[in-house]
Amino acid sequence: MTWEAITALATALSALVIAITVILGARQVRITGQQLEHLRQATQLEGVMKIFEEIDTPTNRASQQFIAQDLAACLRDEEFRRGVALSGRADLTVHKEMHLMRFFETVGAYVKYGLLDGEIIYDLILPRIVGAWDAVSEVVGIQRSAIAPEMWDNFEWLVQQAKRWAAERGQSSDFPRLPGTRERD
Repeated sequence: MTWEAITALATALSALVIAITVILGARQVRITGQQLEHLRQATQLEGVMKIFEEIDTPTNRASQQFIAQDLAACLRDEEFRRGVALSGRADLTVHKEMHLMRFFETVGAYVKYGLLDGEIIYDLILPRIVGAWDAVSEVVGIQRSAIAPEMWDNFEWLVQQAKRWAAERGQSSDFPRLPGTRERD
């Protein structure tokens, strides 16, 4: 056998080894991608489960009930309105609306930054998101005037995205108030 033949054979074997390595590497990349997707889904599921646990805590349930039944009347009281302007220093036993507002502000941030998939949130609690925003809009206005114009931006962003999501699917997102909320007098 000549040196040229040995060189050609060695080159062919090297090419075969490289081809096998590329095929195995591509397969491994695909498997790794699938594993990452499964991990992402598991993480999303865990996050969504925590969100749904939180929305049904006694504190958030009481907040939803307060918003639905008492907030409109409370907003006619000047002392209550002054407390609204305090935001983080407000008495949370009086300003129960703050619990649900903070909850949706947090959920909005998680969805906005990709830590939670918005689609499942919108699919399951769209009426709560939009209805809550409408019900607390006066509180948001007071706090934005008194504290900072960016107050509740993540909550507002969540509402806008939820409405966009519903519109893309031909669903209504017209929920004038939190389910169970009475019209304002």
